Amino acid sequence: GCKKLYAETYPNPKVEQEMNEWFVLLKLDLIKDREIRRELAAYWTPSFYFLDHTGKSYYNFNGYLPADEFRIILRLGYAETMIPKGKYADAVDVMSKVIEQFEGNPLLPKLLAQNGIANYIKTKDKQTFMKVMKDIQINYPNSLEAKMYFWEE
Repeated sequence: GCKKLYAETYPNPKVEQEMNEWFVLLKLDLIKDREIRRELAAYWTPSFYFLDHTGKSYYNFNGYLPADEFRIILRLGYAETMIPKGKYADAVDVMSKVIEQFEGNPLLPKLLAQNGIANYIKTKDKQTFMKVMKDIQINYPNSLEAKMYFWEE
């Protein structure tokens, strides 16, 4: 997976631009660095951890992904790091800008749901949140997100 990431995903100009714009990148050898492997509970490579400046991990993902899927993971990692800090607008902004670019992507329901959650926390607009989740249930009925959010109207 690591070799394929370097050959196919990282060279993508959008991936490169987004990684450099939103993150401080750090490459570690989890095989050699047992301390960091233990701290992160890392067990697979490639692995991606979204940490704050103190080293607290907010989101992680294991494995290779093509560029578009990787870009969704970048957004989810960014959002998962920003939301607990109350930076809802930043999270919504990063997720909302390019949702239409990922139409049909199997990770899109997760991005839509996370965007809906961040927007709801930011605005307290329950109707909009329920519409987002209902749209996920209609448009992506087999997704985990369609099955996770159940409420009585």
